[in-house]
Amino acid sequence: MTSGSGEGAVRYLLLQAGEVLCALPLNQVRRIVRALPVQPLPGAAAELLGLAEFSGEPLPVLDLAALVGAPPGAQPAFPVTVVAWAGPPAGREVVGLTADAALEIVELAPAAVVAAPAGVVAGEAPVARGAARVLNLEALGAP
Repeated sequence: MTSGSGEGAVRYLLLQAGEVLCALPLNQVRRIVRALPVQPLPGAAAELLGLAEFSGEPLPVLDLAALVGAPPGAQPAFPVTVVAWAGPPAGREVVGLTADAALEIVELAPAAVVAAPAGVVAGEAPVARGAARVLNLEALGAP
């Protein structure tokens, strides 16, 4: 585990999405599973790949690389679907995020995150593997 040293550090799941590293707050992660088969939805937004089945329920699956504007990477060896909580706290829902790989758990001090404009990418932070885009899934579905 990479340490962000310092009190108040937050734990994140480090993901590879195309050519970009993403850091998803660990408290938003419900489960990591092998890439789920997805049924496309005609006319859906580019980042919405379609629906998958998870625990007997339909699960909207988003392309994490498209969501963060990452160029596609090499063919992933072990792609995953991260089942995560998204949306504002009062109306959060479960979504799937496709990623090329789940890499490790890292700790980041809030001071290490350089804020970005509002949206799904809350900022960027240095990690041992380079720079990671810090995600804010509460922005999904927010007005």
